[in-house]
Amino acid sequence: MGIKYYVKAATSEYTDKDGKSKKKYQSIGVVIETKNGLMLKLETLPLLALKEGSLMAYLNEPEEKADFPATLSDIKDDVPF
Repeated sequence: MGIKYYVKAATSEYTDKDGKSKKKYQSIGVVIETKNGLMLKLETLPLLALKEGSLMAYLNEPEEKADFPATLSDIKDDVPF
């Protein structure tokens, strides 16, 4: 079972430093691939979005993970502290 999509919903709005209105998003679940097809696993429901009468959610594909050192010996010695 692999994660195909992350499910995110707009939960509130804010104004950035330039005065533009932006939305805040909350992760509410995932879509996973099973032997019988795709399955939606909801982990939470944003109550503020439901108060407005409907809930719209985005499906975002997983991003590539950053490369991390495999072992402690792979870490470089240039740590600044």
